[in-house]
Amino acid sequence: MTTTVPAILPLSLLEAVQNIDTPPDDGLGALEHELASKRLGLSPTVAAQVARYRAVADDAGDVGRDEVLAVFILVGRRPDAELVYADAGRRAARYAARRRGRGSKLLAAISPGKLGVALRLRGAAALSRRWLVLDLTPVDGLARALATESLPLEARPDGVGCRFYTAALGELLRLVAGIEGAMVHEACRGQGDRHCIWRAERAQGYE
Repeated sequence: MTTTVPAILPLSLLEAVQNIDTPPDDGLGALEHELASKRLGLSPTVAAQVARYRAVADDAGDVGRDEVLAVFILVGRRPDAELVYADAGRRAARYAARRRGRGSKLLAAISPGKLGVALRLRGAAALSRRWLVLDLTPVDGLARALATESLPLEARPDGVGCRFYTAALGELLRLVAGIEGAMVHEACRGQGDRHCIWRAERAQGYE
């Protein structure tokens, strides 16, 4: 177990909190101060932490694992935790996808057929391992992930936190491997299974 974690993870979580807690632009600006006192995402504390994590993430840096776990736990206490975890997972995947090197992108783009798919899946697996802290394995032209432990599961032992990785892996495969579909969370330790397992599934109509 590593002692540090990529800063894009807590950054994505708090950005998701800000996004979900920001009210629609409905002309009720006079209520902004009152809302800020009630919504975590509108607080100056969260804004300061987002700025801090963004600065570290821009330098491809890490932060302490225990600190990141605390952010996962904070989100897990919300009644809308599933929504926030899913939003954050997609954000984390987008940050990870930006870390692809130009050379690997070009090689995957110009490689034909199954070779191109294999290269793109390999690239997605490397990004997942480094930036999402989860092993993703190419399997039969798709992918599979397995975890015996994870920060989201520690934060919500009931498995709700796993929505973070369900969303993150699906978005990463879409962006990097060109696989349109979903990650199916077919086994979950939070539900009594031995491991958490995700399996990629193409959208119907795709070959």
